[in-house]
Amino acid sequence: MTAKELCEEINIEIELIESILQELSALLRDLSGKDPTMREKIAAAAFIAQFYSGIENILKRISHYYSVTLPTGDTWHIDLFKRFCEPTYNPLPVLFDESLALAPYRKFRHVVYHSYVF
Repeated sequence: MTAKELCEEINIEIELIESILQELSALLRDLSGKDPTMREKIAAAAFIAQFYSGIENILKRISHYYSVTLPTGDTWHIDLFKRFCEPTYNPLPVLFDESLALAPYRKFRHVVYHSYVF
């Protein structure tokens, strides 16, 4: 993969994330002042889960570009994120401050994908 191809793939992911955020914003506007139905709750949950998945997809693509094997095991999601924090996992770039509040999104995505009830 070339740097140009990586940029193109990341841009596609960013566009998808922006689309997800627009849909979530529209859903929240539609719900203004009323209680959400089960369907609306599930839609919002799916959008939030997809938001984090998009971020993780970008990290996986960057790892692939640098020929860095993805982490494995029960904590691979957090391990992947931490590779892009200081101190970095050479040769990956520092993209996040570890205090960035992405952990709740990752945990929420896990609940969405592995349960039937919120």
